Amino acid sequence: MFGKFGDYAKRFARDEEGAFIVEFAITFPVLILLSFGLLEFSMVVFDYQRAAEATRRGVRLAIIQEPIPNTQQLLVDAVIVCTAPSGTVACTGGSPSANADALFAALLAEMQKAYPTLTSANIIVTFEGSNVGASEEIGGVFPLVTLQLTGVVHEMIVGHLIYIERIEFPDFKATVLGNGKWVNTA
Repeated sequence: MFGKFGDYAKRFARDEEGAFIVEFAITFPVLILLSFGLLEFSMVVFDYQRAAEATRRGVRLAIIQEPIPNTQQLLVDAVIVCTAPSGTVACTGGSPSANADALFAALLAEMQKAYPTLTSANIIVTFEGSNVGASEEIGGVFPLVTLQLTGVVHEMIVGHLIYIERIEFPDFKATVLGNGKWVNTA
């Protein structure tokens, strides 16, 4: 009915020489996208872990070193929150110690060993009176020291293809019972 054209159509339908190229052209972009998606997911998980480690390092240093605020106010069960968004320490509920800026800079430097892109604006340190210890005892009042890491963002590399440019992590927070020897001093 179709003559020579029908013969060519039947041979073309049975010919499988180019099938691999067509299949490859369909599956290769999907495999590449899936591979880069897995890589991006791995990088997000890695950054999340680095931020958690930076928080752990920061709170550890905050309880070992001299406190950032004057801790005399903790004797009346106060809460002192210290931040340094511009590099200069400001404390609410109390006043910064004489070398608060250097102490906060050391805290930031220690945290940046785990997460290099952190800035001082990402860190909030809270000192809170606990009912552990007493001011007249040798150990003093042990403060609860909380370090909060906030505003940490992972910039997506491949996520731009699906209109996800960044992922903002939830706040990281670690609380540890601090050293009481500093609370008795102003």
